[in-house]
This record gives sequence, C-alpha cells and structure tokens, in this order.
Amino acid sequence: MLRMRRHFIWTRAILNFRIFRNILAITLACMCWTSCTNDPYRPGESSAETYFSFYEREPNKLDPATSYYSHEAVIIDNVCETPYQYHFLKRPYEVVPLMATAMPKIEYFDKQGTVITNDNPAPAQVAKVVYTIRINKGIKYQNHPCFAKKPDGSPYYIDAQYANLKQYEYPSDFPVQDTREVIAKDFDLQIRRLADPRLSSPIFSVIEQVITGLTELQATYIKMLDDERATRRQKAGSGYNQEKDERENPILLDYMKPSFPGVEVGDDHTYKILLKRKYPQLIYWLCMHFFCPTPIEAVNFYEFPAIKQMQLSINNSPVGSGAYYINTYRPHEKIELLANPNYHEDYFPSDGMADDEKKGLLKNAGKRLPFIKKVDMRLEKEAIPSWNKFNQGYYDMSGIAADVFNQAINVQSVSDPTVTDTMKGKGVDLVVDTEASLYYTAFNMLDEVVGGYTEDRCKLRRAISIALDYNEFLDIFMNGRGVTAQGPLPPGIFGYQAGDKAVNPFVYEWDPVAARPRMLSIEIAKQLLKEAGYPDGRDKNGNPLTLYLDHAESGSPSFRSEYDWMKSRLDLLGIKLKERATDLSRFREKVIQGNWQTCRTGWYADYPDAENFMFLFYGPNSKVKTDGNNTCNYKSKEFDEMFLQMETMMNCPERQAIIDKMTAKLRHDAPCAFGFHRVMYILKHKWTQNVKVNQMMSNTLRYRNIDSALRAESQKTWNKPIYWPIIVIFIIIVVIILPGAYFIYQRERKAS
Repeated sequence: MLRMRRHFIWTRAILNFRIFRNILAITLACMCWTSCTNDPYRPGESSAETYFSFYEREPNKLDPATSYYSHEAVIIDNVCETPYQYHFLKRPYEVVPLMATAMPKIEYFDKQGTVITNDNPAPAQVAKVVYTIRINKGIKYQNHPCFAKKPDGSPYYIDAQYANLKQYEYPSDFPVQDTREVIAKDFDLQIRRLADPRLSSPIFSVIEQVITGLTELQATYIKMLDDERATRRQKAGSGYNQEKDERENPILLDYMKPSFPGVEVGDDHTYKILLKRKYPQLIYWLCMHFFCPTPIEAVNFYEFPAIKQMQLSINNSPVGSGAYYINTYRPHEKIELLANPNYHEDYFPSDGMADDEKKGLLKNAGKRLPFIKKVDMRLEKEAIPSWNKFNQGYYDMSGIAADVFNQAINVQSVSDPTVTDTMKGKGVDLVVDTEASLYYTAFNMLDEVVGGYTEDRCKLRRAISIALDYNEFLDIFMNGRGVTAQGPLPPGIFGYQAGDKAVNPFVYEWDPVAARPRMLSIEIAKQLLKEAGYPDGRDKNGNPLTLYLDHAESGSPSFRSEYDWMKSRLDLLGIKLKERATDLSRFREKVIQGNWQTCRTGWYADYPDAENFMFLFYGPNSKVKTDGNNTCNYKSKEFDEMFLQMETMMNCPERQAIIDKMTAKLRHDAPCAFGFHRVMYILKHKWTQNVKVNQMMSNTLRYRNIDSALRAESQKTWNKPIYWPIIVIFIIIVVIILPGAYFIYQRERKAS
C-alpha cells in the first residue's frame, strides 16, 4: 500500500505541475505539426489525373469577344474552340483544322463580280474575297443550364427565382443541364458580337477594315441602343437615370435582327466570311478565340434576372465546346477545369519535327484527347511560394524568377543552359524557347526633341540606342534570357534574319567570339550625338540635353533599378534622364494624346506573321491619329507603301526582300531603340509529359499527360515528416521539468 501511495503522489506531482502541463501541450502540438505533411491538396488528389498549376495575375475577362490577355487565354482557349488552330508540334507554325473539316475555300472576285482564277492575285484586282468554312458534324457544347428546356420548349431557368438558385455557385452546379450541337449560326453570332459597342472588342478596329459591313453593323447597333434608351427615358420621365437603369436592366440587343453581309450562313455546318479586300492574315484570326462559336442560348441565359443577380455572365462563365469546362471559378483563389464529357473526337498528332520523337513527344501519337481529367490552378502572387511548391512537387511546371535563377540554372552555361545538379537529381527538365515578342524604348516622333525625320534627328536616336546597351541589360536584369533585337521581327517569324549578316549596322557589330551582336562603342555614339547638334550632350547654348521617360511603372519592383541603369547609360553621353511617373490611366491618356517623349513598351505576337510586327510602325495605325498600335507615331510614305504590298503577299522570296527593305528603313530612321526578344525558361517535372512551347495557341492543356503515380511517390519522398524536433523538445522537458516534479513529490510526501 505504501508503495502504491508513493506512486500516486509522484504521478499527481507531475500532473499538477502547471509548467509541465503547458509544455506537454506544446509538445503534442509540435508532434502533430512535424508528423503532418505540407501537401496543399486533399488526400488522393496528387495520384489522380490532375494537372496542378498556378497563375500570378487574376483574370478579369473571359468573354472571347473582349479578352486580349494571355493569362486569360489559357482559360478561354481550353473552354472555347475555334475553326482552326496551329499544329501542336510543327515549326514554323502551321495552321490546321480544329472544328473545321478542312482549310477554308478562298475565292477572289473582281469589281465586276467575276471569279479570279489566279490563286494569288494582285491586291488591286480584288474587290471581294469569300472564305467558305465547313464545320464538322456532331460537335457539341459542354453541358450547361442555358440549354435546359421546359416541356414547352422555353428556357428552363427563364423565370427562376434567385432564392432558389443562390445555393449554386457556378453553372456547373445547376441541377438541370443539357447540350446541343454547334451550328454555323453560332459563328455568325460571335462575329456580330464583336461589333457591339458596349463590349469594346479590342480587335474591332482591325477587322472592321476587312470584313464587309462590320462598320455599318456597329452603327446599326449604336442606333438600336440609342432608340431603346430614348424609349426608356420617355417612359420614366424626368427622373430617369440611364446608368442605374442599364445596370439593373441591361438592354438585350437582338444581334441577329440587322442584315449583315459580312457573314453568310448556308446549312447548319457551312458559313462564309466576306472580305472587302485581300487579307491573308484572316486565317490567323480564325485561330483566335474572337472567332469561336457562341450559342444564343448562353447570351440570353446570362440576361435572365435571377442569373444576373447571381453575377454570372459570359465574362466569368463562357460556354464552349472545348476539351474542358469551368467547374470552379474563384480567381482570387483558384480556378478548376474539368474534362468536357461531350468533347468530340480529337487525337494527339502523329507527326512533328525531326527531334520530337527523340524528345518523347510522339509517345502518345494517335491517342484520344484529352489525357488530363482535371486542371487545378492556384493564385500565387509571390514568386518564392510558388517556387517552393514546385520544388516540393506540388506544381507540375514553373517559370524561373530572377531571385531563384541560380538555384535552377548553371550560371556558366547561359548560352547553352542546363539545370543544376539539384534539379537534375529530381528529374527536372528545362524547356527553352524565344518569345515571339518585341520589347523596345519608343521615341515619340511628334516630339520636338527626339522626333522628326531629318538626318540629325535620326543620329540622335541612334546615339541613344547605342548607349542603351541591351546586351548589358539582359545580363544584369534577365540572367541573359533574351536576344537583342536587330529590328522589329523576332526569331521564328518569316522575315527574321539571323547571324552576322542580319546585324543592325547603325547600332551593332558582330562579335565573332561571343557569336552575337555587340553594341557599337560609346565613342561612336558620342560622335553621332555631336553630329546631331549635341556635342558632349549639350545644346548650342551649352545646356545639357535632358530627356524624359514617361511611365506608369512605379509599382514594379524592378523598375527603379532598371531606370537607374538607363540613367547611368545616358550619362555616358552627357544626357540627363528624368522620369515622369503617372498612374496607368493617365499614362494611357498621355500616349493617346502624344504628350510624352520616350517610354518603354512591348508587343507580343497575335499570329506568326511579319505584318503583326510591322504594323507597329504603319502610319495609319498612329496612336495619336487613330488610337492604333503605332505607339511611336512613326510615319514614312516609303515604309507605308512597302507595308501595303507586303501585307497582302504570301511568304515567298519576294516578300522576304520587301521585309528586308522595311527593316532597313526602320533601322535608319530609328523610331525606337530596339530592345530584345525575351527567351522563356520553363521547368517541368519528370512526370509531366508532352510539353512543347506553342506561343500561338493556348489550348494545349488537352495534350499534356501526367504520370500521377510517379508524382505521388516523388511528393512522398521529397516531403517526409520531420521527427527530430520532437526528440529535442522531449529531452528539454526531461532536463527542465523532472527536478521540479521531484521537488513537488518530496513536498507532497512530507505532507502526507
């Protein structure tokens, strides 16, 4: 009994010791923390046919008529299909049918309406062009509540009450859904939507110049809107608030009511697009989501009162026939796509480039698409967290931020980049591709200092171009991930010239050792500056030449260091650089009005054609005059004439010769300091298959394949629970607590 009593006292002493109890609780918490994984997904998800990715910018517009951003296209283009697409593997890029049965039949007509038998007539001969497109039968839209019908044929949700629907977050949650076949009228409707002035489609100003009657159609829509507003105003009386009324009760345009000669619908699977002139680039536009089919049921569905109250719209829930549909859309957190069960027959290509088979890109040749059943995308605003998750195997692919470049890439091998031993040990592969992009410092050709076309103004701009050594810029700020631009065209676009014969002689010379263009010496730039009337960077009155960089980049973490670099480079010429910072809306206003001097800008290709870059300098596209894409407001009669000739030509030696002359003209006049074409570095885990960069299309998710078992095993190996903290804490408890517990034990024993 005495022994049992002593044991009881000892136990009570330990349990009554308050500090011990607290530390015990902490110990248990640490045990739970160290024994649990940091897996961000639910159990079993990593072993499923799911592709895990992330995005850095929240999408704002998913309406295929209005969205013009690549981070939004990744979603839209995998949900909505287009008549044509680019071959996934072939380079140069080749347009192939997607929804269409074949490439379009193109017919040219003269002013008398007679068919021109020549397959490539001169533009002056052509008064009308007709593209006939036939769509495959049996292509169906995703299941969607907009297609649900009552027994009488009316829309199922037309008179639904918000109270009965608010429990559903997305269209995919609705209990009653249906589908239907894609028909030719859906393509007609989408092209008409581009003319809706309320949508402000970013491509309207381009395509209205070529599609017959599109300008007039927009004018008709404007009149229809004005008439409806006038009617509402008259009914409401003096207290009418147009903005409030249209916000609560938007005007539903009858898109199909006006006649529109730009599109002719034959049967359910055939339609024609009529052009006012020869425009070979239309085939590229037909690969873009602006020309995808849109069902009238979706347009009407999103105008139903209860649906509008749920804040659902085409802008956040587009309806398409693509390989995936949106299942979850919380752009501030995650976006989830699921495989479309109605997706038509589509197969992985069986041919490609010479080395594609060696890279394993033809391993799935001829297999039914898509491979991945779910796409899980998470918002990651910071680069380090997304990089850590990629390293842990929780993201399947990743870019490389500058802060972690040395962790991923061998610095000594930037010219022939390879991953570090650590990355190689994990089986991480590197995919490299040069962007079809151009980043440059623009000069406002309307400015009285840097603008103008006299030889002294051209020399001033060339001197500045030499001072802005973009080889140095790429090495300092981009880890060498770029190619200096010798003109407007990037690699991969017909017309681009490479090697020592393609160097811009006004700014660069060929470096045979480094095998790349080398900037001319700063002494040559100083001489040009002197000939321009600014010896040692001073004007005729001895005042230093001061230039202004207009921008809206104050929020960019890299801008300050890059701006300081620009200042230091121009200091070499004696030129002073000052910044004029504004917010984005004010900056855009300044650019449109021409109230700026220099700015940094860029362009990413819409399609793989020289016209898409040369039009950045086409006079009628002047930003000030037409709000076009000619930011520099460059105007040259010689260049414009060559542009019009080049624009309508197919790729051939004659077109190459014209492009060479256009490039030479731009090099001489220097409306901008040509900067660089960015090189993309993409890392992928060994379980991620069928990865080939295709810069012209974003609907590539259906080609991806995942070895989910290998991924799950790798995650388990790389993220094992850590137990040593438990042992350390336990030892601390023993060392610190036991003496105190023994003291209490002795006190309790004496008291008893």
